[in-house]
Amino acid sequence: MSQGSPPISGKTRFYGMFGDPVEHLRAPTALNELMNSRGVDAVFLPLHVAPEHLAEAIAGIRRIRNFLGFMVSIPHKSAAAELCDEILPNARACGVVNAVRIDHDGRLIGESFDGLGMVRSIEMQRVINSDTRVLLVGAGGVGRSIAVAIALAGVGYLAIANRTLSKADELADAVRRAAPDCVVQSDSSFDPEGFDIVVNATSLGLNGQGAMPVEVSRISKAALVAEVVMVPEITPMLHSAQEQGLAVVRGLEMLTQQIEILADFFGMAN
Repeated sequence: MSQGSPPISGKTRFYGMFGDPVEHLRAPTALNELMNSRGVDAVFLPLHVAPEHLAEAIAGIRRIRNFLGFMVSIPHKSAAAELCDEILPNARACGVVNAVRIDHDGRLIGESFDGLGMVRSIEMQRVINSDTRVLLVGAGGVGRSIAVAIALAGVGYLAIANRTLSKADELADAVRRAAPDCVVQSDSSFDPEGFDIVVNATSLGLNGQGAMPVEVSRISKAALVAEVVMVPEITPMLHSAQEQGLAVVRGLEMLTQQIEILADFFGMAN
């Protein structure tokens, strides 16, 4: 039975999620629901901050004694990692964070859970092993986290496509350092045919807008198509994949697989 959160008072703790924009964010709702079910006296807020003001905003928040941590979304994941006093193993390997805990002394401790959430979502439907071939489209913050996590999960071959080739090349090098047994290639684009798993880690499809990240008709019929975009829940890419009978992973599933882990990381308990 749901306990319900206490009314906001001087004892209430606060958390937030930085993004630009923030209308599409789903983590604050999910974490508020979890805290409500646990009877935790805390609130999780969406925080709309432009990139040029992120450092200033974080500098202020770390001085607020009852503000205990924050998440970061597009486009802040790399910048937030550079502002942390300490980054934990997953974040260190991929160079981005999506969650930052504020310790009692104001130190910022960052970690990345996006990749773990995506790997767990994929493993609900597929076995990942050295024979698995993955195409990842996008080398931004969430793409970096997914690339490292999926390589560490044991895939044999990872192709990283990104419009700016230098970013794909840099991420490929980071993955090779983290997971030497994984064969990694990078380019500005790849033909999706022949891959077992295709992951969109770009913002294409957000609010149903933008071009298709890949030519879905070229994806092998036995492949799994995964998405990081959460709004709409079924993006144009996933809709097209479903029309062709392909298995899909929605962006919301990546978040769902992280919620309990995030709550523990932030210490969301009575």
